[in-house]
Amino acid sequence: MFADKETCKRCGACLDECPFDLIVTDAEGFPKLRPAAKKTCINCGHCVAVCPVGAVTLPPMPVTEGLGPDQCAPLSRDLRLTPEQADQFLSGRRSTRTYRDKVVPEEVLNHLFAVSSFAPSAKNGQPARWIVTRTPQATRRLAGMTVEYMATNSIFPGVVKNWEKGLDKILHGAPHVAVAHAPEDGFNPAEDCALSAAYLELAAHAHGLGACWAGFLMEVAEGCCAIRRELGIPEGHGVYAALMLGYPKYRYQRIPTRSLVEVSWLD
Repeated sequence: MFADKETCKRCGACLDECPFDLIVTDAEGFPKLRPAAKKTCINCGHCVAVCPVGAVTLPPMPVTEGLGPDQCAPLSRDLRLTPEQADQFLSGRRSTRTYRDKVVPEEVLNHLFAVSSFAPSAKNGQPARWIVTRTPQATRRLAGMTVEYMATNSIFPGVVKNWEKGLDKILHGAPHVAVAHAPEDGFNPAEDCALSAAYLELAAHAHGLGACWAGFLMEVAEGCCAIRRELGIPEGHGVYAALMLGYPKYRYQRIPTRSLVEVSWLD
């Protein structure tokens, strides 16, 4: 049963929120799933999450394992951010390029990746797969392989010279780096991985960690077979995001200004 008729208020919220219009009403006005749901439902959980009385359960289908209200974490009003808190949190985030000599506990990293899985993705595909270095030694090894590729192919000579001087401009001495990959033939793998990485970066910020996009590693990993083998990137997968992660060496005290946003309005 999709809706508990003893509890359901027939408010229509589940119908309105279904992204594929897979919910209709029966003769009594109660919501039910269309037959097309068996092949089309993306298991986003909107119908279950939006029901004000917890009357909706998404049954198991060929495309979904099913989802009930008891499986969903409640939204606590006490944890809601004020607009001012959200503004400071978002504008106070900085890209971190100097890190403390301290590894992040694996359980903390696993929690951050779990949060990143809530990023929006095309058809709720959640295609991002993450490869993470456990140790600073593994991270530095990837930085060295990146520099070696640059030197061999005569690109970014300044980065190579800095490395020879003992300055890591690839991963900046971060204890960890996380690389996101996904099947190249997916709906929107680049956008989906970028959104997952953005969530990961913000989750890290909330937990007192620093992060920064590892653009050099990300670019080189696409064309360097040795790095792809080192990372274990499957055939047919693209590298779509890479983030350094670690405890910041410094704490920022102020929020710098930004250029005025250019906005055009259309009537």
